[in-house]
Amino acid sequence: MSAEPHLLTGAYAAHALTDTERLAFERHLDACPPCAAEARRLRAAAARLAEAAATPPPAALWDRVRAEIATTDQVPPAPGRVGRRFPQLLAAAAALLVAALWVTAAGLGPLGRGGDTERVADPVAAVLAAPDARRVAARAGGAGQAEVIVSRQRGRAVFMAAGLAPAPAARTYQLWMVDRSGPRPAGLVEVPAGGRVIRLLDGRVTGSEQVAMTVERRGGAARPTSEPVVVVDLRA
Repeated sequence: MSAEPHLLTGAYAAHALTDTERLAFERHLDACPPCAAEARRLRAAAARLAEAAATPPPAALWDRVRAEIATTDQVPPAPGRVGRRFPQLLAAAAALLVAALWVTAAGLGPLGRGGDTERVADPVAAVLAAPDARRVAARAGGAGQAEVIVSRQRGRAVFMAAGLAPAPAARTYQLWMVDRSGPRPAGLVEVPAGGRVIRLLDGRVTGSEQVAMTVERRGGAARPTSEPVVVVDLRA
């Protein structure tokens, strides 16, 4: 299990832990009321996700499937091919499911419906649901645990963090998109109780940038004035 069990509530709620990790984490829950409460909220969020309205498939879908079956050889995959690929796909799917749970637990709703938050939730949900959505973790040594879910197809990215301490008095966290032309502001970050942050980055994203977070004066700055506390390299 991770050296920081407080960060595993989402993976636990998404059933993305191994049996050994799950048992160890459940022992942690017995001794950590905050994590136990958060795990309950995320499991409730998972239940709400299951209630999301399904969209019937297009009428022509089954015709296309039958046509593909008729022209595709039904042979087993090469030995080892699925074994290597499946864990990677499972890990990526679990990471995106945890992200969706965070969004739902934050009150944005599984389909981006949340009153005043609707304008934010809809783009966030679009990024998480994008066919090419990709999760990139922050470089080791940053503050808390941070990652970015990026979709080149949508041209947008979502910054997520856990265990993030509030910014010092009269200061704020600020996100930046950094490319060959230099850094450009990508939004301010307010840290709620619990230290979990979900924020749609301002502006278009190509997937060839770095996302950085610095500590700036309240209200933000036009250019970074401090060293980054988090760096996520989308080029990886």
